[in-house]
Amino acid sequence: MKTRTAIVLLLAFVICLASVCPAKAKAAAHPQAAASQDLSDAQVQGLKDDLARMKSLVQQMETNLSFVDTAQSPLKHQFQLEIDMWRMMIRQMERRLNKSK
Repeated sequence: MKTRTAIVLLLAFVICLASVCPAKAKAAAHPQAAASQDLSDAQVQGLKDDLARMKSLVQQMETNLSFVDTAQSPLKHQFQLEIDMWRMMIRQMERRLNKSK
């Protein structure tokens, strides 16, 4: 029962994240324009807050994934791939933040 609840919660979380992804993809379509702009202090702080929240959510995803069946299923593998993708995005955002300092 706990496994089923964890899977449902994880699926709901992934769907929520997927709805945010297209907006970020459009913003990433013009990386030169975004990189050339200097960030204000408020924007830098907002980015730091976003990164902290993203790290927290990825940690929750990993915790939920640990409740999924121990056998390697395609669904579990897909969740692990998505966690890896979000970790990569976080590292990329951290590099951009450090470069803008």
